[in-house]
Amino acid sequence: MAPLPRNPKRANQRKWSARAWWVGLHVYSYGVLVYNGAMSPKRLGTSDFLWAVAVAVVNLIAYVAVQTSSPGYVETTKTRDLEAAKKKDDEQSREESDEDRLVPQPANEPEVDAGAHYCDDCQIKQPLRAKHCKDCARCVRQYDHHCDCAGTCVGQNNRHRFILYLFTQVVEGFEMIGVAAAAFTMQPSVDEWFQVNWPYIIAWFSVVGMLFIAIPLLCYQLYLISVNQTSWEYARRSSITYLRDLPDDKSPFDRGFLYNWRVFLTQGDGNQWVHSSKPLRQRADQLPPLDTTDTSFM
Repeated sequence: MAPLPRNPKRANQRKWSARAWWVGLHVYSYGVLVYNGAMSPKRLGTSDFLWAVAVAVVNLIAYVAVQTSSPGYVETTKTRDLEAAKKKDDEQSREESDEDRLVPQPANEPEVDAGAHYCDDCQIKQPLRAKHCKDCARCVRQYDHHCDCAGTCVGQNNRHRFILYLFTQVVEGFEMIGVAAAAFTMQPSVDEWFQVNWPYIIAWFSVVGMLFIAIPLLCYQLYLISVNQTSWEYARRSSITYLRDLPDDKSPFDRGFLYNWRVFLTQGDGNQWVHSSKPLRQRADQLPPLDTTDTSFM
């Protein structure tokens, strides 16, 4: 069983408050436009209305896909030990009948790369590029950030879903801006104009706010994918053990624009170290303190 967050109340509040805020903006904007007839076949035309509905549905599916996905949690010690023991017992039961030969042999403690840390919460040695998320209470492979709006981490296994969601969010945002702008009606005076159009004004600015979040974040993520880097590595480079002593600012996993994108799209192995400078090797008890700083945003 995964450990509980250090502050369950804080984690739960962040999880639901961010979701409520983000979902609330969408519900209000769509509610205003639909209730007042701005988003209807009569106002938009059948083809434009169907397009707007399709964009909204795809965006909702992408959001749910991110929300329900696993970022790539690192297996805890208990889980790994149970699976390893079961596998070992199965193999030995097929090959050997003598129970005296089933005694396991002790193994020497292996050395680990400078980037590896022991996580006290999960009781595991973290793989390269993994980080413990205090909100999820799990170590995440190729940790990027904790997405408050979706209530989950973005990591190795669901980053492609997150990018798809950002893209559909941008498309939806521009579509909703057009619908909201078309809903404004001319009035004899400024006061009357505000009295009639204030719901659309709020909806319009809400959508603009979404785009001010989604567009920069999408561009940022596209850049990071192009150089095979995560937002945590980019933001905390000076405190991450396997990055801080490198002689330049390049990602040690960067294998070129096209290759990086091929690995991302095919979900290949993006953790191969290709930098000319290799990380120092030292024992786990000689490693510096683990960086636990959050890079939590959308």
